[in-house]
Amino acid sequence: MTRSLTSFRKSTALKKTLLPLVLLVVIIAFPRRVHAQVYGSQSHTVTVNVATITNVAVSAGSTSLTIGAANVTAGQNLMGPVVNTATSLLWGINSSLKKVTVRTNLVAPKFTLKVLAVAPTQGTASAEVTLNTTDKDFLINLGRSSGTCTLQYTGTALASTGTDTDSHTLTFTIATQ
Repeated sequence: MTRSLTSFRKSTALKKTLLPLVLLVVIIAFPRRVHAQVYGSQSHTVTVNVATITNVAVSAGSTSLTIGAANVTAGQNLMGPVVNTATSLLWGINSSLKKVTVRTNLVAPKFTLKVLAVAPTQGTASAEVTLNTTDKDFLINLGRSSGTCTLQYTGTALASTGTDTDSHTLTFTIATQ
């Protein structure tokens, strides 16, 4: 019986010593996380180029002014004015000092059409512009900015001109100041 008790004790002691050793081998051989080994590095250049941006947009597709009996004083040749402020101009500029010009495509209008920049968020509004086919300064001193203004259109006519319709296509252009 002594021999088997000694043998039992040796076997248990061996198990107690081998168990931590086996666990250590398992932990090393099968890690929970695998970490990448970095043997070097690589870099490259990324360049961001920003082009010159000069965007301009009108908020509405078309605007209409109608001169009727309510806009006329008896005995006077001048009829109107009729005013419309339902449209806005929007712009975005990322370069040096610019201005916005305006012109019409109508070579020989029968009636007078004027436009004024009301309450621009950037820059300075020029005086009210009577439209013709020549570019006229509309907004000046526009730096790197984006902004808006209300477009105030004013139409007048002379009774002596009679009735008709003038259809203008207006062009707003961002130009170097």
